[in-house]
Amino acid sequence: MKILIRKFESLKSATFISINNYLATSSGEIANHVINVNISIENAKKADLQKLQNCTDADLKTISEISKIAVDVLKISLSEMTESATKNLSAKLEDRTAQSQAQTDAYISLTPAIKLNKTNMSIYIFGQAISKNVLLPGTYKPVKSSDKTLGKNAIKKQLDLRSDKFRTFILGNADMLKVDGTTIFIV
Repeated sequence: MKILIRKFESLKSATFISINNYLATSSGEIANHVINVNISIENAKKADLQKLQNCTDADLKTISEISKIAVDVLKISLSEMTESATKNLSAKLEDRTAQSQAQTDAYISLTPAIKLNKTNMSIYIFGQAISKNVLLPGTYKPVKSSDKTLGKNAIKKQLDLRSDKFRTFILGNADMLKVDGTTIFIV
């Protein structure tokens, strides 16, 4: 564990790492992931808020044509996303959304890329997902989202929102990490 933490502490800037043979707990999928660590989710949230605020009726019409979701639904989705994004940039934790508060309260940050879950004492790796290579498909639950949620997903995709691409990986679910030229085996 000390080697892992020292390696991540030595990273001075954003760095691509690979997480190999990662077992997704919910689906049973096994995949190799490449993520970018030590990048600011705060900056991503600020950039995303700008994109949401700059989204025009013409943009929503284009998203509607691509996604086949009504513009009225997209307007509601956009409004809720903008409100949530604004709240989640608040310096005061109590002003943020319940989900953001729960995420903040759940972890102790050991490095910008490593978190300790307060409840189960598991170590997590946090970063922006870059790519995924599925080695063994899992069993995926059918998605039954509301129109508004589908609208939010269409907006996220079309506006290429970065903060939506951040992921947390349970360290114990991987076989090994490759960090800055070093292979770290997880036992």
